[in-house]
Amino acid sequence: MTATPSDPNQISSSHQESQKNGLVQVDTGINQSKGGQAWFWSGLWLLLLAASSALGIWAVAFITRLPPLPDCDRISAFSADSERLYCAKQAAVLGAERDLVAGVQLIASWDKTHPLYQEIEDVTHRWSKGLFKLAQQRMQAGNLERAIELIDYIPPRADVYEDAQTALERWRQEWATGADITTSVMQAVGNENWSGARKELRAIKRLTSDYWLNDRHVYLGRYIQAEEDARRTLIKAQALASTSSMDQLAEALALVRQLDVNTYTWPDAKPLVADWSRTLLKYGFQKWEQEDLDGAIAIIQQVPMDLATEPEAKDLVQFAHAQRLATFNQDWAPSYGEILNLMDAIQAIQNIDSESLFYQEAQTKLALWTNQLSDLQTLYSATLMARFNQRSSLRIAIKHAQLIKADRPQRQQAQTLIAHWSKEIQRIEDRPVLIWAQQLADKGDKASLQAAIATAKKVETGRALRIEAQTKIAQWSKQIQVLEDQPLYSKALELASQSKLQDAILEARKIQPGRALYGQAQASIKDWTSRIQIAEDRPILIEAEELAYQGRLSDAIAVAAQIAPGRALYGEARNSIAIWDAERAYIQSLQPPVDDSYYDEDDYYDEDDE
Repeated sequence: MTATPSDPNQISSSHQESQKNGLVQVDTGINQSKGGQAWFWSGLWLLLLAASSALGIWAVAFITRLPPLPDCDRISAFSADSERLYCAKQAAVLGAERDLVAGVQLIASWDKTHPLYQEIEDVTHRWSKGLFKLAQQRMQAGNLERAIELIDYIPPRADVYEDAQTALERWRQEWATGADITTSVMQAVGNENWSGARKELRAIKRLTSDYWLNDRHVYLGRYIQAEEDARRTLIKAQALASTSSMDQLAEALALVRQLDVNTYTWPDAKPLVADWSRTLLKYGFQKWEQEDLDGAIAIIQQVPMDLATEPEAKDLVQFAHAQRLATFNQDWAPSYGEILNLMDAIQAIQNIDSESLFYQEAQTKLALWTNQLSDLQTLYSATLMARFNQRSSLRIAIKHAQLIKADRPQRQQAQTLIAHWSKEIQRIEDRPVLIWAQQLADKGDKASLQAAIATAKKVETGRALRIEAQTKIAQWSKQIQVLEDQPLYSKALELASQSKLQDAILEARKIQPGRALYGQAQASIKDWTSRIQIAEDRPILIEAEELAYQGRLSDAIAVAAQIAPGRALYGEARNSIAIWDAERAYIQSLQPPVDDSYYDEDDYYDEDDE
């Protein structure tokens, strides 16, 4: 419950206080309104200041930034010179010929009035040097025309212009000299003056470019040698053809057909080829008339097919060349090339007309070759299957080859392949046995070696790996013998190291002949026996040497002769005896002869005394 004031003064004072409070509130609202306006204008000015600063910074960046680089992929003749120059510089960095030429062509027409003239001075000299270097390379490679073109691109204001023009004149003179030398060489070759041609060729060494010193010099040297060889071949062929032997005439024709048609010799050889071919054709007909068809074919095969003009000659030549195509290796697996050759031979022999003199023989060959072709195709498919080198594929190959019966022309070839593939199957079957035996033998002990031998013996006689198995068995048997006899031999060596040589010999002799260590034991026995004999005979030889030193040569010889033949020091003793015997003979030769009259006088005096 609220109390109500009853005093008028109290009411009045309350009213005054309320008026004061109202005034205070009005003043506070006015002050707040003025403060908000001040903050608004301050923020606005700050915003304008920030915007103007950003605009200024952007303007400075826009003014000072570098312009974009030209896109050289889109450059054209209508582009600005500065852009074209920039792209030319970029392209010429690697020094490529096309780029250097394009760059020089671009700036060649720019004179001193061009705004970029100062900028291009350095690149003009640099690019011109590059062109000069490329021109030198083209000249050294023998392409003088391109070298001249590159020199012509160099502008007169370039530093190397004068040097380039001087070099170009020197190159032209060298080419003219080289051309003259080449002409002289060819004229000498045409006159068959080989020494003169080589003398003219030596003049090319006076030139300076690699093209003339190396390439042309080697080419002309080979050209002279080829022409000389061709002429000598023709002379040799003419000598062969001058005999009455048809075999030598065929050899002469074969020689001449090897000649290069571009040589000076070929025009002289060409009519001889035609003449000799006609002679061989005539001789071939004679062979055929004598019913020696094989001999006729062997002769006619030397004649080129295009030189047979008569119908009979054409048929005989075609027959002969078909026979050559149908010749193949019948001892081993057929090749795809042999099958193609046989097919070509069949096609060639089918072209011989039924009215031809050789028709019957052609039909006989046709029947044979047709059967051979069928057999070869069968064997070829079998060979392809056998290449997988598996038991199943090899058995399939054998079944295919067995389709060729005994009356077929390739029966022997089929049997050879069947035998080979059968051996391959045996190898595949027996190889694991030998591998297991080898693994056992690798352990090295006696029991394992014996087990390896027993395993290898499972490879039966007649099998493909039988020899290999027997070789391994022999090897492992020797290893067992070594294991068994090594203790004996080791004991003998130990006794020998203790100077008990006699005992060592007795121990080593326990190793029987035929054993693996027998040879080694015998070598040691021989060595130990020699050492024993040396120990026994050395004092005898020393005694003999002492007697010889004392001048008692006869006694020395007698003592040294006590060393019997076959003893270790026998050779040394015989050498010493020979030396001492020679010395004794020499001493005796120096003594004066005995005078018999002296003894007669003594006898005379003796008689008087009596």
